[in-house]
Amino acid sequence: MTPLYDGGPVARTLIELVLLLWLGTEAWHGVGVVARTIREGRGLGTSGQDRLSGPVLIAGIGLAVGLGIRAAVFVPQAAIREFRPEIFGLGLALTLAGIAFRWYAIARLGRFFNTRVTVVADQVVVESGPYRLVRHPSYTGVLLSATAQPFWSDARLMGALFLASGASTGMAAVSLILAVTGDGTGAGMAKVKQADRYSMIIELVMLAIFLAALGSAARPIVSGHFAPLFWGGLVAVGLVIPLVLDFVGHGRKALATVSAVLVLVGGFILRYVMVMSIQS
Repeated sequence: MTPLYDGGPVARTLIELVLLLWLGTEAWHGVGVVARTIREGRGLGTSGQDRLSGPVLIAGIGLAVGLGIRAAVFVPQAAIREFRPEIFGLGLALTLAGIAFRWYAIARLGRFFNTRVTVVADQVVVESGPYRLVRHPSYTGVLLSATAQPFWSDARLMGALFLASGASTGMAAVSLILAVTGDGTGAGMAKVKQADRYSMIIELVMLAIFLAALGSAARPIVSGHFAPLFWGGLVAVGLVIPLVLDFVGHGRKALATVSAVLVLVGGFILRYVMVMSIQS
């Protein structure tokens, strides 16, 4: 069973328009920040404090969404089978809602909005609009748009699995950058590692549910030619061992670095195994 967008011109056009809108609004926000920074004479790199975590997170979300879309084609057994047009429409509606909510949050934040973790001299705490309810509503909009992807991509669980993997590898990349740049023992690093642990646990759960949903179609992955790479490379090296290292290595920079590298390796193995096992 192929996704709706893979064979229907109307569905394909709708998805392309929504994706263009999503990418276009993010580009608009980014250009606005650069223009305002230059206009105010602050320089593009003078106040950044996120140590490239922003670009890494964006790349991780983009990779997860892109692979999730293609995975719906590579693994038709994981496709949504009931109420397909309705779920497809719901997914697009949630994505649009996320885009609109993020735009509203950025508009309420005004000139204090930035695509990097920065603090300006006259920074104030904004408590109007969506900030009355959520501390980081623009992030909520991004997550709402991204997590709606499995619905409109017609992948019952593959998209969710890839999004969970994208979250864990994104957090691992951020923690690796913090460790390499010398900020691997602070409070920020502890929060990143905590988020990474939760992401890995969610990825393990989603992986188990995904394999159970595939049933006999999962045999090429769990017991076929790619089984050693799947169990040894992804499950053991990419998820279980990093989790153990995170739990026993609190505050140890070396263990945190090794754990982050293993998670990134596991993320690559997941994508390789899922795609190549189906093609073979």
